[in-house]
Amino acid sequence: MGRRGLASVLGCAVASVGAFIVLDHFGGGERFADLPGGADLRLVGHFTPQQVVRLGALPEAAAVECDTTLYDVGVTTARTSLTRSTVLTALRSPGLQRAALVEGRTPVADTEILAVDGRGLRLGERVTLTRGNHALAGTVVGVSARPAGQPDAVALLPAGGMARLDGGPACGELAVQLKRRSEATAFQRGAKGVLGSAPTVTYDESLRGHV
Repeated sequence: MGRRGLASVLGCAVASVGAFIVLDHFGGGERFADLPGGADLRLVGHFTPQQVVRLGALPEAAAVECDTTLYDVGVTTARTSLTRSTVLTALRSPGLQRAALVEGRTPVADTEILAVDGRGLRLGERVTLTRGNHALAGTVVGVSARPAGQPDAVALLPAGGMARLDGGPACGELAVQLKRRSEATAFQRGAKGVLGSAPTVTYDESLRGHV
């Protein structure tokens, strides 16, 4: 192999190592995916309500919310009973919402439910949700289109209602919207400072080239 060929091979090796460093700069795990709604990235870990507030206060963050998905939820009304249903967090931030409101209003109280259009629940209906030993009784106050990423979900609940149904205030996933895409790396650095260790991060596909 000539000098020019050897230099090319070494250059490719250096580029590969460099790409790995870019995607592992804080010791956490990072990858890219098509994230639902307007989320720029998702954090996976174990986050307390206080940590969520502190992450939302980072200068790079436009919005940070607990975004939990609960499976195997029982859904009971006066006229029907559903088993093994999927329930999502009803996110407050306009930039993070994954489904448009079709009828009624968005939920505010923990016991207010946003039903997914065509999935069996009706506006004004009283609903009892159960998961394991935890239960939540509420009322459907709005109806949404089918949510991106989870079109088979039956309902959405505010974060407080999701915590009650899940049995604790902490959450395992956060949806994050950035003020500017170029600040993704700076946000991740700040997140490590808040959490004490690097969380697992999934970047939206649109951030390729920005991190």
